[in-house]
Amino acid sequence: MAEKRYYWLKLQDGFFDSKRIKKLRKIAGGDTYTIIYLKMQLLAMKHEGVLEYTGLEETFAEELALDLNEDADNVKITVSYLLNCGLLETSDNREYFVPYAVENTGSEGSSTKRVREYRSRKALQSNVEETPMKQIGNGEKEKEKDIEIEIEKEKIDYQLIADMYNEICISFPRLTVLSEARKKAIKARYNSGYKTEDFKRLFEMAEESAFLKGSNDRNWSATFDWLIKDANMSKVLDGNYGNKKSTKSFKYNDYTEEGWSL
Repeated sequence: MAEKRYYWLKLQDGFFDSKRIKKLRKIAGGDTYTIIYLKMQLLAMKHEGVLEYTGLEETFAEELALDLNEDADNVKITVSYLLNCGLLETSDNREYFVPYAVENTGSEGSSTKRVREYRSRKALQSNVEETPMKQIGNGEKEKEKDIEIEIEKEKIDYQLIADMYNEICISFPRLTVLSEARKKAIKARYNSGYKTEDFKRLFEMAEESAFLKGSNDRNWSATFDWLIKDANMSKVLDGNYGNKKSTKSFKYNDYTEEGWSL
């Protein structure tokens, strides 16, 4: 499984003194909209500041409301305001960039946290006189060796990932060129804590997803590049694109399909 990662949002001292935030709070229901904006930052900071519209709902705001567990109308008003004042940006109405989510984000993986704590202990020990009571036992030394080994990056077999995709995702466009850009994207996912088994599970879940294979109102299907993007990979692994059975028919962007729920 992917390494657990810790994120935190660092609000600047003048956040609530900003004219844009003051204006937002003065709107009727402004405190609710401010909370929604903060929740948007918390969600976006895990995906390099980007919120992606996948088309599961008729509008970006409605889909975002599901992710945030907020009222859709309140989210629509918040999104409209943020777009108008530059706190939310988009060029294609598919990817929405939240600038301050990147600027105010701090994060580290669980292994990084252990390594940092380990190094702090070592630095502290080097500044005090060692006594027999402070000597580290064999068991503790083994733990420290494990932490030191964990510092080393996992060697990435890019071709293995490409071959795995081609073997599992037979319903998707075949990957023929392992470009430097694709290697960079794969490396970025490893650096964020994903492992080889996570890629395998990603491809298996994608191959099982009717939506990702084109059963949607746009006849759109995913590609290798789409799947390995940070935001998309996490959504697929979270089960957002799993097939859902239902006895009812639902309207889905002017296209009615048995078995999809909104």
